[in-house]
Amino acid sequence: MTDAAEEQIDELLLDTRMRNALIRGNIRTWGDLGALSDASLLSIQNVGVLSVCRLNEALSAYERKVPEPSGVPSADVAAASEGDQGHAPAGFDLRASAEWSSLISDSATFGELLAALDSDAKVPEDVRDEVDALLAVPLPRLSGHTAIPLGELVEEFLSHASDPELLAARECVRVKPTLEELGEAQGLTRERIRQKVAKDTKLVLGLLEDERFRAIRWAAEKLQAEFGLAIPSGSEVPERWRRRLGERRFEMLRWVSGYIYKDDWLLQGDSALADLETALGDAVGDEWLLEADELNAGLSVQAHPEVALSFLLDTGQWRDIGDGWLVRWDGAIQHKAERVLRLTCRPMTPEELIEAIGHGSVGSLKNQHGSTLIRVDKKFRLALQEWGYEEYEGITTEITQRIERGGGVASKTAIIDEFTKDFGISVTSINMNLGLPIFNVVGDSVRLADAFNFNPVPPSTVAGVVQTTEGWGERHTVTDEHMRGYSFGINPHIAWANGVRPSDSLVVRVNGSSRHEASVIWRVTNLSGKVDVGRLRTWLEEQKVCPGISLLLCPTPTGVNVHIGEDEIQAARPAALPIAPDIAAMMEDL
Repeated sequence: MTDAAEEQIDELLLDTRMRNALIRGNIRTWGDLGALSDASLLSIQNVGVLSVCRLNEALSAYERKVPEPSGVPSADVAAASEGDQGHAPAGFDLRASAEWSSLISDSATFGELLAALDSDAKVPEDVRDEVDALLAVPLPRLSGHTAIPLGELVEEFLSHASDPELLAARECVRVKPTLEELGEAQGLTRERIRQKVAKDTKLVLGLLEDERFRAIRWAAEKLQAEFGLAIPSGSEVPERWRRRLGERRFEMLRWVSGYIYKDDWLLQGDSALADLETALGDAVGDEWLLEADELNAGLSVQAHPEVALSFLLDTGQWRDIGDGWLVRWDGAIQHKAERVLRLTCRPMTPEELIEAIGHGSVGSLKNQHGSTLIRVDKKFRLALQEWGYEEYEGITTEITQRIERGGGVASKTAIIDEFTKDFGISVTSINMNLGLPIFNVVGDSVRLADAFNFNPVPPSTVAGVVQTTEGWGERHTVTDEHMRGYSFGINPHIAWANGVRPSDSLVVRVNGSSRHEASVIWRVTNLSGKVDVGRLRTWLEEQKVCPGISLLLCPTPTGVNVHIGEDEIQAARPAALPIAPDIAAMMEDL
């Protein structure tokens, strides 16, 4: 700072905070203020860089009002006499910065000094204070030029059209009026309006290449960088521009920047949304996992990051899983299960997978887990095949595979050790399956039985059996599970009496209907020994059967006959045979 007259500082120029700060520093006159460096001012409590700038501006304004002593050059003249190396704005002392920067380079520039400040943590405080004070100087003070506000500049730019109001009325509005409407308002034909607007459009947009209007070009480029290819018209970025410019001037700059309205979007042309969709598809390619922050890096078009992310999620093909990651979310349920497993890196039950996916049924996942997923234990936990787990296909199948691998014999002890460890199966369950008639266990050796032997008993000895005209039937009560698709379990002696045999897997008609079919499956590996009769849910729903209703099921190799309620069950019984005459006479004699 330069010396100034010993005149009291005008307190009207200072706010209360600044006045108190100067009093604490014992600064009462312009001379006191001019005698201090910026660093000294910054050492005063509650005085920061901006405060120093304001004090320097006030001091400079005061000095301009004080006549220069005869023979003493002004500050501007003195600075100019130092040569053509340039100088800091009036009132700034950069001597410490210049001295320190010489340690870095003999010809250090201000740019090199700034680079040193960023990279060197041992920069002296005096140097940092000087540079901070300079960087806080308003640009107009450094340039000597006050820029025109952007909104006024946009209006001035459009004023170069031959008919600015017509151009704005046609192009710089959210909803464009028709040429006919504008023609009626101006008393001109539709074609004449079109010609005038087209001529002014070419004229005005052509001026963007002129250096006189580089600020408009810069503003348009900034808007394009923030909007990207497409952006919702009511989102925060366009609204911020509207607040800054006002509605009318925003619409002018929006048009100059090449954006049009379509539905709720601001687009760079009619094909912008299609172009964005194509660019997103190219960017993600075949990836199944995507980091949101890197989405824009792979785009071949310019797009606002939040818009690109929202647009991708709105396709329904991707899901935001948090922490800035997206997972592909299209395809069948087993494909989604596969991606969940890749994310969790551990086997999961169908129930856990369905909960993570958020839709679908456990049954569908069990039945359609596909070739990439395998079942790994009795809980039906699923894993990726590439993880190298042993696939679990049920106890009897696993026992059979061990027998086949052993050339026709397997060790019972080894089976128990392996199954309890790898599949989590209890010893009791293993022994129950080893007791099935398909296996022959002698000591520690397990072999496949030579033949499956079934010894039927008379069906009349089975509880709940009813003889019908179609064959032997068994009573059942419908449960909630049956209405969800579970099978009915039929006593094998009843099935045998009706002609069904072990290992049969049949699809037959229900009550002779051509529209409904049922399955009849006799699994010799079924520990319960029951014959499964399934696929009846749709037929039961059509018959309005509810849980708690009694049924009689009669499975045969050609069909399943179902009788609902006691009346139908009794009606299905065969008619009583007539009594022979001689027996009737004997009964009468009795």
